[in-house]
This record gives sequence, structure tokens and C-alpha cells, in this order.
Amino acid sequence: MSGSEFNYKIGLIAPSRVGKTTLIASLLNEGQQLLAGSQVAMRPADTPTANRITVTEGVIRGALRAKVFEPDRVHSTSDPSHFRLRLQPRTSEAPILFEILDYPGAWLEESGGERNGAAWEDCQTFLGDSTVLIIPIEAVLLMEAEEKYERVLPSQLAIPQIEQLVRSWAKERRHNRHEPALVVFCPVKCESYLSDNGGFQDKAADLLARVKREYSGVVQVIREEAPHAVLRYLPIDTFGCVELTSARWIEDPRALGGYKCLPRYRVREPGVIARKGLDDLIMLLCNQLVSAAQLRSEQAAAEDKLISEHLRQHADGSEGFFRDLWLNWSGQRAARVRRAEAGEETYRQSVAQSKTLFDVLSALSTRPEGPRLAYLG
Repeated sequence: MSGSEFNYKIGLIAPSRVGKTTLIASLLNEGQQLLAGSQVAMRPADTPTANRITVTEGVIRGALRAKVFEPDRVHSTSDPSHFRLRLQPRTSEAPILFEILDYPGAWLEESGGERNGAAWEDCQTFLGDSTVLIIPIEAVLLMEAEEKYERVLPSQLAIPQIEQLVRSWAKERRHNRHEPALVVFCPVKCESYLSDNGGFQDKAADLLARVKREYSGVVQVIREEAPHAVLRYLPIDTFGCVELTSARWIEDPRALGGYKCLPRYRVREPGVIARKGLDDLIMLLCNQLVSAAQLRSEQAAAEDKLISEHLRQHADGSEGFFRDLWLNWSGQRAARVRRAEAGEETYRQSVAQSKTLFDVLSALSTRPEGPRLAYLG
């Protein structure tokens, strides 16, 4: 394990137009700012990830240049792609890799459809292997669905599809209890409903209540299949500099439930992105996954210690006068000593790696949780 990379998959489950790609891109940008000056750095793990994040951020900034912001003008994902973010302790050669799969939300709604069935199966496999699930939720849908449109919310939010995927995920977590099992329910685009980031009204309690109501079935599934899983609630201001001005519902036979919500926002001057909540999401991920990496590192160190002790006993142990003479003469004793020394070095590296991860975790844990975070279930 020494010198290797700890790989963790993070699954996102949400229908189309919620903003999965924007959320992923924002994680890197906010993570770099949050971890600046700490023992840990966050950066793209490969060139495609860096390019996708740069392009997404450019589109968002361009869309915010106008005084009126319409989310539909930000293109949705058309093909699946992997985002790889590396959490690198500055004093360790064992980085932690976060791999996040972005896929067309329509695949969730249609179970992949006829054309994309095989690709959707690959996505489902990735989600099942993920140690953490993030469920982005369109806050506007929850808060602006008047009585006439509340009946389409389960369809609009893809609740039945999410329940199916979450059940499969929870079964996998139950069989892999040594790994993290975290689900974060993340309402996004919450700027107009929370007052701690420039908003004009405080509907935090109402938003939480509606999430609990609509996703109660999802929570129940997790509790049935993986009762050890940690469930958190965290509303996020995706942009922080916009204010909802209208949410018009129109009939659309192509939309889930037969209706489509068209929100419009005004951009608050000076139009500078001021996200909120992502810092807590980053800390949740870091604490959860660094803890898991430390546990794996400690287990590896314990194994390396046993191997090292065995090699040393094999190198130094006497096998009788004539046998010892032959071992020395043939060079096998020297070879055993070299193997023992290599095993001891591997063990020392494992111990150092485990300590580094513990130090990183301790540093991350000193930051208190924000008031937006809550437990569910």
C-alpha cells in the first residue's frame, strides 16, 4: 500500500437540468480555495478533467454576465464523462483520488433508453461501487410547485428511479461495511430561499421539511438496506449572486409529469460568484474518505509489520552449524537479510504514510461544521 493511491468513487444521482456538471466543477474551485495554506492540495488528476472544469466555469461566468440568468441556457451533459480530483497530502506520496461520474440525467429518467442501455449499465455499476452518494435536488422545483403542480414532483425529481438506484447502492454498502457509506442530500440553487448569503428571505426550515417529505422513501430504503450509512442534508448556493424572479410552469409532453418549470433569475450586482455550502460538502468528503484511507493504511501497516518480522526471523534464525555455513557460503543468508531490510523499509513507509493521513485528518477535523449541515433519518 505504501506509495500507492487510494481510489474512491463518488456517485451523483439526479435527473437532467439539475446541474451535476456545475456542482462537480464548483467542488474543485471551492476545494482549492478552502484547502489553500493547509497540509492538503486539491487539483485535477488528469488533463480531460482540468479541461472540462475550465470550460464549465467559463460557460457559467459568461451566463452570469447578463442581468437576467436562465439556467436552461447552460448546456446539459450529453455524454458520460469521468471527473478525477486528486487530494494530495503535501508530505506524502499516497494521494487520494476522487472519481466522479457525470452522465446525462435523461438516462436516469429513461433507464438509459434503447440506444444507451449498455452505457447506462456501466453507470449503474459505477454508482454501486461508489462509497459516497450525492443527490443534487432542484430547490426551485420543491419550493415553487404550487398545489396544482405538486402531483408531478415525484416524476420531476425522478424519485422512483432514485429509490431503485439507492437500493442497489445500499445493498453493496451492506456487503462492504469496512468502506464509507455516506449519502448527502444537496438542494442546489438555494440562493433565493436562504438568507445567510445575500438572500432576502429565510425559508430554510421549509426547504428542509420539503426534502424530508419528498425523499422519505429514499431515506427508508437506505435505512432498510444499509442502516450504518450516514445521511446528511446540505443546501448549496450554486452561484450565490442570483435571485429568483419567476418560476413559470408550462405544459410539455416531453417533460417528466407533462410539465416543465422555467425559472428566471436576476443577477445581483456586481455579479461575482459567491457559492455557499460547498465548503461543508468538501469537508464531508475529505473527512469521510481520508478516514477510510487512514484505516486502510493502518491495516496495510499491520500486514507489512507481520511480513517484516517473518522476513527478519527467516534471515537471522539459526538452522544448525552446517546449514548456517552453507547459507553464508552460498549467499542465501545475505539475500535473506536484504529481503528483511526491504520489508522493514516497507513497514517504516507504511507507518509514515498512516501518520501523514492521520495528521491530515486531524487538520481537516479542526474546522467546525457549518450551520446548514443536518442529519437525516
